[in-house]
Amino acid sequence: MNTSSVVTLAAVGDVSTGHKPPESAFQYVTDMLRGADMRFAQVERLYTEGGAYQESCGCLNFEVVQPPDTAAVFASVPFDVLSLASNHSGDWGPEAIADTVDVFRKLGIPTIGAGHNISEARACVTIEKRGLRIAFLGYCSVLLPQFWANEQRAGCAPMRAHTFYEPYEYQPGSPAHVVTIPHREDLDALVADVRKAGKNADVVIVSLHWGLHFTAMPQEYQPIVAHAAIDAGASAVLGHHAHQQQGIEIYKGRPIFYALGNFAFHRRGGGHSLCMPDGRVTHQKVFGLEPDPGHIYDYRRHWNEGGVAWLDLDRNGVKHATYLPTLMNEKGQPQVVSPRDRQFEITRRYFEWLGTGIEGGLTRLDAEGERYLVYERGN
Repeated sequence: MNTSSVVTLAAVGDVSTGHKPPESAFQYVTDMLRGADMRFAQVERLYTEGGAYQESCGCLNFEVVQPPDTAAVFASVPFDVLSLASNHSGDWGPEAIADTVDVFRKLGIPTIGAGHNISEARACVTIEKRGLRIAFLGYCSVLLPQFWANEQRAGCAPMRAHTFYEPYEYQPGSPAHVVTIPHREDLDALVADVRKAGKNADVVIVSLHWGLHFTAMPQEYQPIVAHAAIDAGASAVLGHHAHQQQGIEIYKGRPIFYALGNFAFHRRGGGHSLCMPDGRVTHQKVFGLEPDPGHIYDYRRHWNEGGVAWLDLDRNGVKHATYLPTLMNEKGQPQVVSPRDRQFEITRRYFEWLGTGIEGGLTRLDAEGERYLVYERGN
């Protein structure tokens, strides 16, 4: 093997297609993505003509289900690996997620984080580029009991967490401190998966659908899980689900992107804002967000912001990492934010602020051409 070989991975966060025509989803960023050797994305949709709406999930959003032929938009870029582990994977039952896995298999795109059974869901995908073997693993922390896979049921690979509420003061009605702790069996399984993948790969990338919607900071369990993955041999952690960007941490010389934000996200305005009938109340009372009528999503704050994590990989892991900011237009299509655009500096400062809320988080991101410098390994 040529030890000087470097492979570039471009990784993006949440993608929810439904754009018309389907191929328009990535029309402004395809050339940019093709500048990398490999591409990764988190898929928030199901591609099936089967399945049935699961009332217990409380998410009556018919856009979650898309015609199978529209999944070809991912092959048009093309993406090399996709994570299917998400909080919507079980919305239409096990049949729907199994169909989605099969749709991407027919397209020749490997998937992680979900499968026909738990073994498939936890299995890594290893791709070799120029002699470098890169393994991918995917997990989901935001899921109902019927969403995770078992020996007989299709679903996600779980990385659950326990939630506790600790009052700040011992008086009725006092606000609570929210404590989250990783599910021990799931964390042990993740660690075992990473170690196993590392035996046959030079680089291991872990994808995690986790955290809390519309919040700027990770929950307590997230750094614990990320650090455990890296301690087990992961070279980088890619996070998503929060629907806004969160901070970046460098742990033992390896980057953790807590939330990559929304990359391409089609959604009709005016629908339920959360996966529950009282979503509007939840947004306003819990998250403090006000509706923005006329935008593709009712609650716009940070919704249209995302980015691309660019990782230069070699046999020792991540050699160099940068971050390219993107911004979705009113149709949910991502566009690159130029350094000449005011948003470029706004996003850079926003990331520096995000880093202050993470122990070990990056609190300084300098511009490097059209991106922000995240990490550079010393010689």
